[in-house]
Amino acid sequence: MQKIVLSVLVISLLASCKDKESKSFTVSGVLHNAPSKVVYIEESDITTGKKTLKDSSAIAADGKFSISLDAPPNAIYNLLLQNDVSQFVTLINDASKISVDADFAKRTDFYTVTGSNASKSIQEYLAKISGMQRDRFNIYFQIDSIKRNNGDSALAQNLNIQEKQISNEEKTHTQQTVQQATNSSLALFILSTYQGMARDPNFRVNGFTDTEVVALLTEVLNKFPERTDIAGIRNSIEEGIKRATAATPKSTWIGRQAPEISLPDTKGKTVKLSSFRGKYVLVDFWASWCGPCRHENPNVVQAFNQFKNKNFTILGVSLDRPGQKENWIKAIKDDNLTWTHVSDLKFWQSEVVPVYQVGSIPYNVLVDPDGKVVAENLRGNALGQKLQELLN
Repeated sequence: MQKIVLSVLVISLLASCKDKESKSFTVSGVLHNAPSKVVYIEESDITTGKKTLKDSSAIAADGKFSISLDAPPNAIYNLLLQNDVSQFVTLINDASKISVDADFAKRTDFYTVTGSNASKSIQEYLAKISGMQRDRFNIYFQIDSIKRNNGDSALAQNLNIQEKQISNEEKTHTQQTVQQATNSSLALFILSTYQGMARDPNFRVNGFTDTEVVALLTEVLNKFPERTDIAGIRNSIEEGIKRATAATPKSTWIGRQAPEISLPDTKGKTVKLSSFRGKYVLVDFWASWCGPCRHENPNVVQAFNQFKNKNFTILGVSLDRPGQKENWIKAIKDDNLTWTHVSDLKFWQSEVVPVYQVGSIPYNVLVDPDGKVVAENLRGNALGQKLQELLN
């Protein structure tokens, strides 16, 4: 489970390090029983989830390696082996020299890190959460077995209570770790990793509400007031809470005719939703400034590439701000969003917001070939599953 946790993509709560002044740091150590001869280091852009390989090192016969980088301090880095997309160690360069000792023959507790207090704290947090998750999943499988075999319902109820208690302990431990963090990037990494698991139903994690996230980010800001990027994230979440509170409750769009959309594309040409009639169209409301949208984009890209030749396409509708067309176009390119995009660049004053009663983004509706909405707010694996159901 620990290695699974390490591979979870962090989500939209983090921003790239404010301090861009580069300085050198070195990661070295010993990798025992490594199934590869090369180790890579990648920098993680926490805002978009984009990862960039920065350097590599041969792994010597005795397992030793060393990599030196010029990089902004307190950034997020991952170590991974050649031909392996999953990182085995996550680091924060809060020190000039960081040492990693890993043994790939071990299933758990397979690495130690020294020289970096923040990186050691990541290791300790992930180990603790992994242990809690193992305990909780063992209980869950017992409950599932009892239900499938019509077993003792009283025992199942007691196990349910135990599972819930562990879930609450996971959340409490995460909250305390964030509050006690002495490094801002560490605090945000922990918070976003936990929220990332909470967004994946397979982890069965009790995530923080938006209000709770705002409170935690406020505490981080009280200790690190120079992180204006974090303040921007917190303020954006607060805006979303206010809009959601003020929004008029709306009925589902499913089964109703999708309202027309007529907006300019990136070249200024007017595009209408009705021009896609005859195809399944995902109308995807997003924006370049929206962290959750950018982290959801890989799922949308995957669905588009899988089904684009099966009578399916996407219409991206951006709520980007006035005067920020370049940001919109850059995000389209950076995230490989190779479908049609439109926007009036009016932020929350866009004409589509009241028409579709958009209270927050990312948000989407799936329109069938006749122009009727057949699904809405498809996130993560749900989008691919729905398209699989309809198109295969």
